[in-house]
Amino acid sequence: MKKAAIFASHALMAMIVIMVVGGLICVIVNSWMGKSKNPWVDVPYSPFLWGLAFVAGWLVNHVLPTESAKWVWVVGVAWLLLFATSDISAYNPRWCQGCSIQQHIWYSYFSYWKCSQECLGQLLGTAPMLNSVAYSIGAMVALKFGHGFALKHGTPPHAL
Repeated sequence: MKKAAIFASHALMAMIVIMVVGGLICVIVNSWMGKSKNPWVDVPYSPFLWGLAFVAGWLVNHVLPTESAKWVWVVGVAWLLLFATSDISAYNPRWCQGCSIQQHIWYSYFSYWKCSQECLGQLLGTAPMLNSVAYSIGAMVALKFGHGFALKHGTPPHAL
């Protein structure tokens, strides 16, 4: 039960907390840039989102190492697949000017310049998935190279 709670906290950190904090950073930086549309400060591809997730994954697992953090990407990918499956089952070509189902999924979740449904698929599906992947990579890096901090401060690497 404790391991499930730890895993859930890592998933929530990667997919929700980082989205809120990174989103605030994007809003601040975007206000400095004016009205220019730039994927570097916009959902879902902004390094302020996935970069922050990578750093959080590394930092949390550098201080409190746990093997479960490197599997958070599975939750993110399943989350995106759930959204895409829902869109596939409710697909109607009228909603994207007669485009195919493949184009609809691409525009909903991956296309930056031409997104459908006000880009909500990218905000609610793609960005959390990318954050979970980045968090997991950060956790893997910390677990592979970061046991020194935890061992020096009395936390065994497999304690959690």
